Amino acid sequence: MKTIFITFALLLFSFCLKAQNDENITIGKKEVITSKALNENRTLWIYTPNITSQNPNPEKRYPVLYLLDGSAHFYSTVGIIQQHSQANGNGTLPEMIVVAIENTNRVRDFVPSNDLDTPNPFIEFLSSELIPHIDKNYKTEPYKMLVGHSLGGLTVIDILTNFPELFNAHIAIEPSMWYDNEKYLTNTITKLPKQNMNGNRLFIGTANTLPKGMELSQLKNDKSFETQHIRSIFKLDEFLKANTNGLIYGSNYYENETHNTVPLISEYDGLRFIFDFYLLDATEKDFTDSTASIASKLKTHYANVTEKMGYMNAAPEAFINYFAYEALGKKQYNKAKALFELNIEWYPESSNVYDSYADYYLAQKDTANAVTNYQKALQIKDITETRSKLNALTNKRTIKSATVDLQKYAGVYVLETYNISIVLEIRDNKLFAKVPGQEDDEFEFQSENIFTVKGKQGYKVTFEMDGDKPKGFTSVQPNGTFKATFKNR
Repeated sequence: MKTIFITFALLLFSFCLKAQNDENITIGKKEVITSKALNENRTLWIYTPNITSQNPNPEKRYPVLYLLDGSAHFYSTVGIIQQHSQANGNGTLPEMIVVAIENTNRVRDFVPSNDLDTPNPFIEFLSSELIPHIDKNYKTEPYKMLVGHSLGGLTVIDILTNFPELFNAHIAIEPSMWYDNEKYLTNTITKLPKQNMNGNRLFIGTANTLPKGMELSQLKNDKSFETQHIRSIFKLDEFLKANTNGLIYGSNYYENETHNTVPLISEYDGLRFIFDFYLLDATEKDFTDSTASIASKLKTHYANVTEKMGYMNAAPEAFINYFAYEALGKKQYNKAKALFELNIEWYPESSNVYDSYADYYLAQKDTANAVTNYQKALQIKDITETRSKLNALTNKRTIKSATVDLQKYAGVYVLETYNISIVLEIRDNKLFAKVPGQEDDEFEFQSENIFTVKGKQGYKVTFEMDGDKPKGFTSVQPNGTFKATFKNR
């Protein structure tokens, strides 16, 4: 089935990629916290999605991925997440915060306590210090993941076994289940069936650590120390496939990977497994169809995502608005109405959703409902453009473009990021925009330095002025926000 990746990617590209104009490319920061449980300072490597987002939303909250052996796996993990949540319009994973923990004493932290009834102090650090610290200082959602490799993978399995409520999802890469003569493997096999996994997710990635010349089919009858590592993982895998107890479990054996090369592909496969429900299953036809069915499909999909992740999930407001205005422009009124109403349901605190809904009623020549929704928008936020629309409907005095000096806005502008020239020129006392490869658009005056685009709903152009000289303009439109800098007359 042909998917909508092409059109979907082009749409999201404008607000999911950030051109970092600084000389340095940054994907995170380091932070140090003091741990009483471990009696030492711990260094964290932290990535937040706003670092790589085209339009950072300071109010948006994110799930959190906690990463063991942090300095070894930070770059690859952030790359996978950014690629599949932002780059090229991908939406296979949610945007998420990554908290990578630098090692100090790896064996001390990652080997479970010898007394199975006494947790390793590192778990106390995670549960009572690190997670509360991140929740307090960052915009987090309650969904949490833990990823570990080798001894870190053993820690992941130990936490899942004894504290399944601490994380929602786990990735254990080459977990050292052989450790201490499989003591902790035996504990997991004994204890896990008594726990309620409650939809918890686990992915295990296993590398090919067989002795040279040995085939996988020979492993079952082998008892050598050399194969104990891989045998212990397969033993756990076999047990988990038969005893999920509410656990959603997946695994993969990587025949062509070694213990040290397998983390990257395991992280990728593990995240895709954990979020196998996240990608919207919709075709290009679903979005171009003239009926309102896409609104129902979006609502059903995000209701499922919300249930799986335990907090409210919705498509981006600008994404829904784009398709709603597109439908409105094609006079597909039922489709447009359903999409505008979906945005109101999902974003009831946004003035823009009511302003957009009013535009729909205006196109329907339903002045009463248009006025009502413009008023709702203004109650949330007093925006000049919205007030101008309302004044026009209620016959209140507005400044006409004939009395405005449009010449001061004319000139050549350069669209930031894309380096495209836009020429604004005056024709018959009207301001027109010329963009290469597009039909000319007329800018309609609304109020001082603010224009809309004739024949296009949801567009607002705001000029930044230095006296009577333009410095640039910002165009807010259904498919994103674009900035242009004044170049010359």
